[in-house]
Amino acid sequence: MIFIIIIGVIATGIILITTIFKGETLSKDEILNTYDDFMEVFSEKGISKDKELEGKRKFGIDEYEGNYKASYENATKEEVLFGGTTLNRENGNKIKLKLKVEKQSGDVAVIANLGTTEKILISDTGEFEKDIDIEGKSYYLNLKLDHFTGKVEIIAE
Repeated sequence: MIFIIIIGVIATGIILITTIFKGETLSKDEILNTYDDFMEVFSEKGISKDKELEGKRKFGIDEYEGNYKASYENATKEEVLFGGTTLNRENGNKIKLKLKVEKQSGDVAVIANLGTTEKILISDTGEFEKDIDIEGKSYYLNLKLDHFTGKVEIIAE
């Protein structure tokens, strides 16, 4: 994730230097929008591909929203299901999460990575429902499994 941010900063610097040499000026908003657009493109690379997932994911209006449903049999893996990196998300800065985990065995953790903070939302059988504020920071919803057998359902809207 840090790598993506570093690339974004370098790209923004290149844009600024190019603009200065051309004798043009950019407003603060134009610079931030350029950086934000760049980060959005690269942030999609941090999300697991559908073929890598054990279950079925369907995105909503963007990669921050959607639903995921899976049954696991002795799975040990990490899946990054939803999220991205943007300064101001077009579709709002709150994500409403509804999680349901039915654990038969092993370990499971549904984790929200919010900038540099990692927050475990659920780590055993149970349900979780809460709004997550993602304003001005990267956000990724991860699923970490260690010899996990059970079911996971996630709705992010």
